[in-house]
Amino acid sequence: MSGTGTREVPTKPVESEQWRQLLMGTDSELQKLRKRWMRVPQGPRCKVCAAPFHGVGAILTRIVTHGQSVANPTLCQLCFRKLSDHPGGAEVEISIVFADIRGSTAIAERIGPAAFSAALQRFYELGSRAVERHDGFVDKFLGDGIMALFVPVFTGDDHGGRALAAAVDLVTTIEGSELSRNGIRVGAGAHRGTAFVGVLGSGDKLDFSALGDPVNVAARLGALAGPGEVIASQELWTAAGEAATVSAGVARRVEIAGRHEPLDVVVVTGIAADDSAVA
Repeated sequence: MSGTGTREVPTKPVESEQWRQLLMGTDSELQKLRKRWMRVPQGPRCKVCAAPFHGVGAILTRIVTHGQSVANPTLCQLCFRKLSDHPGGAEVEISIVFADIRGSTAIAERIGPAAFSAALQRFYELGSRAVERHDGFVDKFLGDGIMALFVPVFTGDDHGGRALAAAVDLVTTIEGSELSRNGIRVGAGAHRGTAFVGVLGSGDKLDFSALGDPVNVAARLGALAGPGEVIASQELWTAAGEAATVSAGVARRVEIAGRHEPLDVVVVTGIAADDSAVA
């Protein structure tokens, strides 16, 4: 601690190999800890150690300082503190999903701020559940959108397949909900590639997130997707393998701002509503 009482954050990042082991799920101690916590109900859970935040498990996690972090609700207090004390990260292969409400400005004007705020909260709730069903985690709520990451430590090697399934699940869920019946619809984009993943920021304003071209491309694809559509890069679609066969897709080439060459993508349209997915 400094003389002013402000917590000092180390300026030297943890070695990237240590971060790589954590992010790839090859850290043996982390594997053991996750297995122990997975036996205790119930989710949502810390996205690093799998400590449960709800149910009976929530009482135990608070006792052993693994309770849910206020600074970053996707992590427990202990994991957030450890990551904050060891800023840094590693370049790893991940998959990313961006989903947002189409025409949100016009919708907000039509229904008013209070109703739009309630609709956003419902979108966040349903979207988060869809992401978590496929072992991803919501990195950020972006106004009228959601950014979700699928990292090997949580998903194993099949992060592409899980990201695609989550994107389709998310759009399907919203299409089958009261939001769609009230004119609120979403589109989603999904991409994979090598990104820098780790603790970003400074001081007490730290976040566990990802940076890099794959993140930017996924955001662009999410912006291009129409209502009820998922646009996945051909790279992610191919990597998804069997998971990609669950939805009929149409191959296209699209222009991506800032890139010299068009990108091959697969567009999933006409996603059918599944009322059973809405809880």
